[in-house]
Amino acid sequence: MDCKPISFSGTEMKVELTNLCSDGRCTFCSPTIRPVVIEAGQEAFLQRFEDNLDIYLENGGRKVILTGGGEPTDAPGKLFGSLRIVRERTEARGVELELLAVYTNAVKLLRPIMGCGGQTFLDRLAEMGLKDINLSVHGLTREQKEVISGPAMADVDFETLIPAIVRKGMRVMTRTVLADGFIDSVQQVEEFVSWAARLGVGICYFSDMFSLPIRNEQTTPGSQEVMKWTDDHRAQFDELVADVMKSNAFTFVSEFARHNAQGRTFEFKHCESGIRVMLGDLAIGNESETEATYGYMKPDGSMDTHNNARDTSHRQFVSPEETKAYLQMYRPGRDDL
Repeated sequence: MDCKPISFSGTEMKVELTNLCSDGRCTFCSPTIRPVVIEAGQEAFLQRFEDNLDIYLENGGRKVILTGGGEPTDAPGKLFGSLRIVRERTEARGVELELLAVYTNAVKLLRPIMGCGGQTFLDRLAEMGLKDINLSVHGLTREQKEVISGPAMADVDFETLIPAIVRKGMRVMTRTVLADGFIDSVQQVEEFVSWAARLGVGICYFSDMFSLPIRNEQTTPGSQEVMKWTDDHRAQFDELVADVMKSNAFTFVSEFARHNAQGRTFEFKHCESGIRVMLGDLAIGNESETEATYGYMKPDGSMDTHNNARDTSHRQFVSPEETKAYLQMYRPGRDDL
């Protein structure tokens, strides 16, 4: 455990299970810009996860998110092993989590797990007691989705998948990037929300592309092409929030800071369906070193209270000179790294 004991009350434990993302081609992918760590093997990772989870729970944390980094379903042993450990450790401590969620590009959810007799990823997640799935859905049309996130993500049949998740008793949240030329207007937000609500989605979260306030060889050694795409396609976030505020389709609920004031979230209610709609922004890489922004665990098994890559970080990152080659091992088929 690399993180000194600190209060995690109200703070999320974000767990990057793997660097691997075999199907996603997201043009805005911040992990391809940021430093990467050498990935631990499954057994070592799960042991470190158990140790880190114990410290997180002991210090008041109750929100665990299994995310990327890469794509969680590309590392099924780590994904299901982590869920097993969460169940065992919370039961042993007699605590109940406020949130246990998996973030996924959804490509593999309806596919069978190798060697499991036809059981799908969704079947196993439901069997293990998962209650919340966060689906990446970027765009209104298949054409938009393919341009911004690649053909595999564009081909996901959400009309079948989302109702299947709901039937298993799980809650669905969609996460959608706001990008100029894609979803960037109140009309498009309303169209997306109406579609999602019809399928059973409970929360639609529209995210401004991450801000990277500190840029140098140490903090942004990865794809300069992805960083340029992000800068060139950044939506007018504050203007869009103002437009949603004025829209008759939504009722404003609240504004709150998130992740130790690194970002803002604006919450609305969709008047027609009643589902929650959120618009948020976030700066990464310049978090406080003295109080927890997250319990942030990387694929090497290290955990810290932030997602920084400065000299004060406890992590051992791949050198800037080796970052591109290392990323290419875990992002097959990408020519923008």
